[in-house]
Amino acid sequence: MRKFTKALTLATATMLLVSSVTGCSTGNKSQAAAGGNTSSSGVEVNLTGYPIVEEPIQLTAFAYGEPGNGDWDDYPVFAELAEKTNVQVDFETVSGDGATEKLNLVLASNKLPDIFFSGLSSTMINKYAGMGLFLPLNDLIDQYAPNIKAVLEERPDIKNAITMPDGNIYSIPAVNANAGIPTTQLCINKTWLDKLGLEVPTTTDEFYEVLKAFKTQDPNGNGKADEIPMTYEPVPPYDVWNGDTGFSGAFGVVTLTGSMMLSEDEQDLIYTPIQEGYKDYIKWTSKLYTEGLLDPELFTQDHNQYMAKRSSDYVGAYLTNGPLEGTDIEWIAIEPLKGPNGDQLWSQFDYGIDKNRAIISATCQYPEVAMRYIDSFFEKENSLKLKYGKRLQEREGGKWEIIELEPGVSSECPGPYAPTMETKDMEMNDLVQTESSIRANERLEMYKPFLAPAIPNINLTPEESKELSALQTDLQDYVNQNKARWTTGQQNVDADWDNYVATLNKMGLERYMEIYNQAYDRFLGN
Repeated sequence: MRKFTKALTLATATMLLVSSVTGCSTGNKSQAAAGGNTSSSGVEVNLTGYPIVEEPIQLTAFAYGEPGNGDWDDYPVFAELAEKTNVQVDFETVSGDGATEKLNLVLASNKLPDIFFSGLSSTMINKYAGMGLFLPLNDLIDQYAPNIKAVLEERPDIKNAITMPDGNIYSIPAVNANAGIPTTQLCINKTWLDKLGLEVPTTTDEFYEVLKAFKTQDPNGNGKADEIPMTYEPVPPYDVWNGDTGFSGAFGVVTLTGSMMLSEDEQDLIYTPIQEGYKDYIKWTSKLYTEGLLDPELFTQDHNQYMAKRSSDYVGAYLTNGPLEGTDIEWIAIEPLKGPNGDQLWSQFDYGIDKNRAIISATCQYPEVAMRYIDSFFEKENSLKLKYGKRLQEREGGKWEIIELEPGVSSECPGPYAPTMETKDMEMNDLVQTESSIRANERLEMYKPFLAPAIPNINLTPEESKELSALQTDLQDYVNQNKARWTTGQQNVDADWDNYVATLNKMGLERYMEIYNQAYDRFLGN
């Protein structure tokens, strides 16, 4: 696998940024008006159809992937795209624990790939765009991305979501058929429930009793006390998709973007980790942990270990974005638990616009080619293959079916880490409705009544991003450390609480929330 070799200094980045923007904004506009398609790099770019360029061009990309799903270089969809487009992309794939560290090393190394696929938050994009590392894409979209341009014209909400306060678009999103979806679902081992003659739990108290039975009554039948009643991933970055951001809803609080949630009237953002409901939730999970009902490796396991555990016959319940299928164990998703005060909330993610899936760096020699290549992802067949890979099977009548693969078999596609386009119309008219897809939609419908309002896509100014970046890191680290200590019984949340809140305030929590609420007010148009 090739490594990125384009050296970047701030001066070089600034020069390239100015020349690229100037080339796109002046010369290319006059050519586009005249019907031409010569890029600023002198390469002829076909604005529609294939190939994108007549002579092969090589690009490099940094790409996030799912652990166990292989390298992007080996995905069949990219071989097909290379043949159609004449654009060969050399991917460096990262996944699992350490992926973010590798991304930061690349960003700090002065050697950038042409394209980044996923991994960067809006705060990071603001920071590095302000340093001249990323290209503004507005003119490139206008002239070299007909599919994306059409989407933005039809869906101004998408354009607003990806436009930064400086007026520039720096990243291309994935657009999904379902807008608000639960971040995770509570999945339970129905095989064990049936074996022990237990009902599906509906409250935190009933759930506690089920976990105790899982621990003490040998539901896997091997004569050993080796069951893990429940596991999940409370540690970033996988806490969103496999963690307890929604599990705490039984105590009236959920955590997501920046550890925040919306107030009851949806006019303000509030910081979840200092709410009384959060403290009550921690006390409950601490009880579960100290009684051996939660995974003893809850805060130390890595993502690969977690994925292996939930596929085994040792786990009774877990949190993820959908239960396993095609195994000997029957897993089911159950409704959010009702807490001691009647609370029954769950967190949701505004998944309709999955931001920051593709970014073009300022060192890219062929930005117009890169833009047309990314734009090809938004063609229907390409989008489906990028999203589902080997799970996508073509059927008669021009439809596709999304099948379930055998456990351990890779789908060999980027999935959610690439910019793609899937609409409700595509879901209903181009995809065969399978038992699996019907069950997935049923789970979404089951969770809808309990979903707390999603935090919208709020874009921050570079100044806000810069100030928040350091604040958020320090605050989140402190919250995570205390959560682990309290849950595992190393310290007592009641005894520590006042000092904990005071320390967060000393660390800048008030300023952190002030900045976010200013940005939210701007989003609301106040």
